[in-house]
Amino acid sequence: MKKVKATAIITILFLLFGMLSVQQPVEAKAGVRLSVKNKTVTAGKSFKLKVKNADKKATYKVSKKGIVKLIQKKKHSVTVKGLKKGTVKITVKVGKKKLTCKVKVLAKKKSKKTGSDKSNVPPAPSASNSGTATTEPQTEPKKETPTEEPPTVSGQPEAPSENEGNLTYAGSVSQEMCKASYWIAKSTNPDKVLLSKSEIKKLNQDILDTPNTNMYDLANMDTTFNAVSLRNSLAQMSTPSGCNFANGVQMPDKEAYYEAMRKNIMDADVSESDTIRYALCVKRANHKSWPTSDCIGNSASDTDDELQSSAVVVNEPVVVKLITADGKFSYAVSSNCTGWVETECLAFCASKEEWLEAWQSEGEDFLVVTTDKITLEPSYIESATSKVELSLGCRLNLVPKSEMPDSIGERGTWNNYVVYLPTRDEKGNYVKKPALISQHYSVSIGYLPLTERSLLNVAFSCLGNRYGWGGMLESMDCSLYTRSIYRCCGLELPRNTTWQTAIPTQNYDVSAMSRTEKKELLDQMPAGALLMFNGHIMMYIGKDHGNYYVISDLGTVYDEENTSDSLKNIYSVVINTLDVRRGATAPDGSRTWLSHLIWFICPWAVK
Repeated sequence: MKKVKATAIITILFLLFGMLSVQQPVEAKAGVRLSVKNKTVTAGKSFKLKVKNADKKATYKVSKKGIVKLIQKKKHSVTVKGLKKGTVKITVKVGKKKLTCKVKVLAKKKSKKTGSDKSNVPPAPSASNSGTATTEPQTEPKKETPTEEPPTVSGQPEAPSENEGNLTYAGSVSQEMCKASYWIAKSTNPDKVLLSKSEIKKLNQDILDTPNTNMYDLANMDTTFNAVSLRNSLAQMSTPSGCNFANGVQMPDKEAYYEAMRKNIMDADVSESDTIRYALCVKRANHKSWPTSDCIGNSASDTDDELQSSAVVVNEPVVVKLITADGKFSYAVSSNCTGWVETECLAFCASKEEWLEAWQSEGEDFLVVTTDKITLEPSYIESATSKVELSLGCRLNLVPKSEMPDSIGERGTWNNYVVYLPTRDEKGNYVKKPALISQHYSVSIGYLPLTERSLLNVAFSCLGNRYGWGGMLESMDCSLYTRSIYRCCGLELPRNTTWQTAIPTQNYDVSAMSRTEKKELLDQMPAGALLMFNGHIMMYIGKDHGNYYVISDLGTVYDEENTSDSLKNIYSVVINTLDVRRGATAPDGSRTWLSHLIWFICPWAVK
């Protein structure tokens, strides 16, 4: 009996041990999945395949060779590039868990002729504005400009370099998408002129005449005004709430700090019948609500200058109405902003005619900076023009050949554009001096034609540049960025996001639309349309594999694929889809940018 009992016990232990030793399916961390399970891609194009919620390194295997190529392999992601027509299965192994993604590669599309005259203005979304007439854009001969990128023979974007270094992107963005040519190739007619020069000129005047755009007609401003009244009004401004840190250091006496600025204003020498003064900006300057050069924040780590309103670029005209008692700050009116500018950044013209001649012209005897920025070459001899920074959209008169010097300082003029640059003498008076801009820079002689190609090329010239609230840090914020892009084509947009929605063109209030309705309207929008929600404006660049892409100068965002909900501090010009998220929730319960959009703006669609 004891022997039988012992045998039974041994048998049971053996069975238990066998059950435990049988290989069971082992799953990786709960929730481990691929960002894409099925994907269709055209040969020559790429997409990013990510492993979500994984804590172990992923390995990748392709079922067939030659159809796709895996590049830029990382711990939890890989870029998949289509090579030729076919279907493959990509197996991703994470620990002992296997995940698969089926990829179908389509053959390259043949280049299509773009002879159609398809309108670039989508129909009105509702009966409330369906009767609004739009002006049919006039087509002008294609103008060759240094910023235009020639289309590839196949009509497809350039193949990206396989070596991306350590570049990172927003979710659903690939390296090839970071070229303007990628989105230009998607347009049915990228060189169609959306507005002619005469139409742009008229629209600029209409924008000036529209009150809610808050633009200023400098050339027709009253020449005399009550400076005493203006001085008293500025000196009586209340102390702003917060704003008690200067350059990252807390003010020992906040009231004394602002009172000193008020006194500097009150002691200004003015009369009840003063005459405005005409000036030009000689170097990029901050436009601020108080006369100070300090960066004012609400905390030691505040990244925004709370007193910053805008920025004034080289050769931009302003009207000066007041100068502080110490002479260091001028109360200036630009075309889109009022505020204080450091006086040393301005050169005062002897007459209105001299001032107008520097920045107004009917022909094409001027140059426009169509890249993010140009820094002039240093010089010991010509210190006034040495290392001057020219910002996007900056306009300078060309030196006529009859006035062309043999040399400028120590340099000849070969392979350089020769322009007149505004400079300031020891008394602050305007002196125009010739300066050289190297031929390799992206510039346009005359304004760029207002086309999708122009807008995309200019926008992408700033990709990756830092964000600067109100134009601080010699940078741009979201609305200054969109304004500067259109400025290269001669169109003067207002300064702020809400002001830009007020321009008298075909704009769409989409605040009450569903996500589906917004997508349907987006499908009709060409690249260059501006999309806006409260606090941010962006430029639409196109649709790819069902995703809608924009480029903008943004501060913070939640990535579309960031399941941890951690806020990303971007502070750069970047590309992303409208599926990235905000912290706030839209009326439909979603947090995506698409759900939050309230305005689509078509700056070329004149009512």
